[in-house]
Formats: sequence, C-alpha cells, structure tokens
Amino acid sequence: MTEHERYLFDLRGYLVVEDALSPDDVAAANDALDRHWDRVIPRAREYSLSGKSTALHGEKGRLECHFNLLSLERPSCEPFRRMLAHPTIIPYLNELLGSGFRLDHGPGLIAMERGCEGHVLHGGGEPYDPSQFYVYKNGRMFNGLTVVSWQLTDVHPGDGGFCCIPGSHKSNCLCPVDIKLYEAHRDCVHQVAAPAGSAVIFTEALTHGTLPWTGQGQRRSILFKYSPGFLAWGGWSPSPDALLNDMTKEQRAMLEPPYRPNRPVVT
Repeated sequence: MTEHERYLFDLRGYLVVEDALSPDDVAAANDALDRHWDRVIPRAREYSLSGKSTALHGEKGRLECHFNLLSLERPSCEPFRRMLAHPTIIPYLNELLGSGFRLDHGPGLIAMERGCEGHVLHGGGEPYDPSQFYVYKNGRMFNGLTVVSWQLTDVHPGDGGFCCIPGSHKSNCLCPVDIKLYEAHRDCVHQVAAPAGSAVIFTEALTHGTLPWTGQGQRRSILFKYSPGFLAWGGWSPSPDALLNDMTKEQRAMLEPPYRPNRPVVT
C-alpha cells in the first residue's frame, strides 16, 4: 500500500483500487455469470433488506446466486478463482489482515437492477465486535473481517449500490437507527462510485449498506470476505478434495481453516 492508500483507508475505512482487473478479466467473469444467469434469483420479499425504511424501499429484492462460484465447471470458475488470490489485492490484505489471512466466506454475487431495494446500514466501531474490528497500534492497521468487492460493471455517482459512513469504523458512539435507515443526516452517507474492474476494499467495522439502484444498467459485484488467519466470523467447513486438488497453492491457502502457527503465506 502506498502512503496515500494507508492514510485514506485509515481515514475512511475503505479504498477503491481501480484497474485491479483487466478488461479481459471483467469480460470473462461477466460471461461466466451470463452462462448461469438462470440460477440467479431475486431475494424473496419476506427477506427484505430495507428494514421498512421508506428511503431504502424498492420494488424488488437484489439478485443473488446460491451456488459456489469457485466450483463451477471450467472455464466458468476460472475468473472467480483468480479473484480469490489475485496478485493485485494480496499486498493490501497482507497489510490489512496480516500474513496468513484466509477466506472467511464467499464469493457471493450482489446484482441490482433499476428498482432494487437498498440495504439498511450496519456495522461500525461501536458496539465493538472482536471478529469485525479496526485497530491502529504500533504504526500499523489491524482488521477483522474485511471485504474485497470486485466491480464487474460501472457504478457512477448517483447510481446507488454500496454506500458507507466514512470514518465510522473508528466511531465511539452507536449509530442512531434513523441514520441507519437513511432517513436522517443523509449527508454523512457516501455512495461509492467505481468503474468496472475496480476492487472496493473495506473493513466490516465500517458502517455500510446499499442504496436503491437507479442506474441505467445492472450492478454486478462479487464479494470475497477475508479474516486474519486465526479468526473466523462465518465458521469453517472443509472444501472437497476435488476442488482443492484443482486449485493453485495460493488459492488453496485461502481455504485453510482458522489457526495461528505455521500458516501458508501468500506474497
């Protein structure tokens, strides 16, 4: 990470890394999704994420996939496996999470079309969560659960989608409910724009959510959630041998269970 990137992540709790994926990588990932789009379904209305907020209400739920993108047949799995231990983001995660970090859960697709609802803001520095945290000690950052959101389509200012309260990962006060519902002090909530190919990296200690989608095209984001090597937020279950044996050693290292000593380190 550069001096500017360290400062901005510490200040805001997130970072946009543009051109993290090549245009060919973006096209391959979108093509893979298109081939399986019949298995992508809207979130059921009884599981709405808008929390009865009038400001976040939408006509329909976001689009999600309930299958493992890493386990798709070749070549569909390949773009997502490359994201898992992508050389562009490895240096960021080594600095934010420490060497030997692991994939906690994911990857998951969040897709939105015009009219999709938003998601109530959640997370934040208070109350303190020992698995989702941000601490700065002895000249470096320490993070719990941390997200890399790969953008497969352009997100312009005003489109909606991912939003956050910059700096809230260091907050000492609870976020009031009406702010989480986007019904008060909207000026403190920032919608994060990012072109296709960007990686949006943020700590789960950041108060964040989603604004209703008003963009002309689709939003497509692939989320990988990583933790320090000794920590689990979402639990762990072993991956099938057939999957592991078909991966690179760097990709397999991401799927290790949580433990501390002698972890494989990806540089």
